[in-house]
Amino acid sequence: MPIFANEIQKHIRESGFGMSSTVSVFLMDEKSGKVLYKRNETKLLNPASTMKVLIFGASYLELGKDYEFETAVYKDSKNNLYLKLGADPLLSQIDLNNLFKEIKEKYDTSKIQNIYIDDYIIEKTPYPNGWMAEDMWPNSRPLSPYIIDKNYVNIAIKRSSLATKIDIIQNDDYKLPIINELKLVSPESNQQKIEIKKLYGDNSPIINFQGTVSKDEIIKLPVLDPELNFNIKLLKAIKKSGISYDKKIKRKKLPKDSIEKIACTQHSIEDISKEVLLYSDNFTSEIVFRIAAAKYINYKHPATVDNAIDMFEEKFKPYYTDGITIKDGSGVSRYNLVNAEFCTKVLRELCKDENFKNLMATPKKGTLKNRLLFLENNLRAKTGTLSQISCITGTLKTRKGRQVVFTIMIQNSPKRMAVIKNFENGLIGIIYKNY
Repeated sequence: MPIFANEIQKHIRESGFGMSSTVSVFLMDEKSGKVLYKRNETKLLNPASTMKVLIFGASYLELGKDYEFETAVYKDSKNNLYLKLGADPLLSQIDLNNLFKEIKEKYDTSKIQNIYIDDYIIEKTPYPNGWMAEDMWPNSRPLSPYIIDKNYVNIAIKRSSLATKIDIIQNDDYKLPIINELKLVSPESNQQKIEIKKLYGDNSPIINFQGTVSKDEIIKLPVLDPELNFNIKLLKAIKKSGISYDKKIKRKKLPKDSIEKIACTQHSIEDISKEVLLYSDNFTSEIVFRIAAAKYINYKHPATVDNAIDMFEEKFKPYYTDGITIKDGSGVSRYNLVNAEFCTKVLRELCKDENFKNLMATPKKGTLKNRLLFLENNLRAKTGTLSQISCITGTLKTRKGRQVVFTIMIQNSPKRMAVIKNFENGLIGIIYKNY
C-alpha cells in the first residue's frame, strides 16, 4: 500500500466514523488498475445516488453516445398519424407545438383520419421496489412514457388583495383536484408552513393543502396522471398548429409496414445526462434506464425495470460478487446493495471512454456546486445521500498528475450530513495531496 494509506487511516480514526459507522473505501490507479487502498471494500452497502453514474453508464453503453431521445410522428397509407413516444425526459410543450406546426406546413392535414399514440416503449409502473412513502409523490414524479415539461405543474399560493383569505391558483391546462385548508397569518409572523398530501391515501386523486401562509409562493408539484396531462397538452399543440381534429386520440402500436416519418423532435443523450449526473434527478435516471432496456430487448414489449437490471448485469458481470443487488435505476431503493470495490471497478471501466467521463459533475456544478472547489479541474464525481447514508464515487487527478478512481461509502452514521460530507472532502484531499 502507498505511504498515504497511513494518512487515510489517521483521518478515519480521528473522525470517529470508524467506531460508530461503517466506512468503506476503495481506491485504484485508473491507468494501471493497481489497488491503492481498501477498507471494508467487499461489505454490501446501499449506494444511494452514486448508483446513478453506474446505471447511466450501463445505459450509455447500450444506447451509444450519439443516441437521440426522439418523439416522432408517422403517417400510414390510410392517412392515420401515429405519435410515437420516446419517453424523452426533456420534451416540452414548445417542442410539441413545433412538431405539429411542422406537420401542418408539410402535410395536407385535412386528410387526417385518426391520430394515435404509440406509448409502448416502457412500462407504466409508477415507482420501483424498495422506495419508501417519502420518496414518492409529491417528492418524485410517477414513472411513465408520457412526459411533457418534466411532468410538473406550478401552483401559486396567493394572499387575497384584502388579506382575508388564501387563493390557490392553477394556470396550467392540467388541473390538480385541490382542497384548500390553508390558514392566513400576518406577514410579520413569518410562519410559512405548507403541508401537501393526498387526502384519502396514496391512491387518492384529491390533494389537500394545509398549514399557514404569511407570503405568496409558487410551488412546483408532479402531475398525478401523466397520460391525462400529456393528452391535454397534445390537443393544445394540435389546435395551436391550426389542425382541425375532433376525434378521441387512442393508443395504438405503430405498424411495421407502409409508414413514413413526417416530423420529429429530439434531445441528445448528453443533454439528458445533465439531469442525471449533475442534478441527480431520480425520475430521469429511472426513465433512461428503462429506455436503454427497451433497446436491449429490441423493443419487443414495453421495457420493465427487470429488463433494465438484466442489461446492467450483462454489462458489468465481470465485477459482480455474491450479494450485489440492483432494484431500481436511481439508487433510491432501500433494496440496492453494492460494495466499494464493485463501484470503483465499474467506474474505472466506464471512464475508459473520455466522452462519458466528461459528462460527470465537477466542483462548482450540480451536486458538487459547493464542494471540493480547489479540485475544480481535477475531479469528476457522483454523490449520494439518503438518511444516515453518504457516498461519493469518482475519478481524481492528483497533485502529482496521477489519476485515481475511488469510492467512499459511509452508512449508519448519526452525525449531521454536513459533517459526513466534510469527512469525505478531507479524505479526497489526502489522496490528492499525497499520491
